[in-house]
Amino acid sequence: MITIRETLVVNAEGHAVLKLPPSIKPGPHRAVLHIEDEHAPAKSKAPKAGCLKGFRMAPDFDAPLEDFRDYME
Repeated sequence: MITIRETLVVNAEGHAVLKLPPSIKPGPHRAVLHIEDEHAPAKSKAPKAGCLKGFRMAPDFDAPLEDFRDYME
């Protein structure tokens, strides 16, 4: 297996262009791509312990909702 770290260029027609090293012989090959989109929004970080300090639930959080009264009966 060969590992190639190159930038994959996508042209206006949507075709990907990648320069391969001369050691790659013509013929069928399998490829696994890992694509990182530098314009994609950053992934949110996992919440840290204590991040909800001071957060309180409403006292009537578990109370039945009027909108669902018909379903509750």
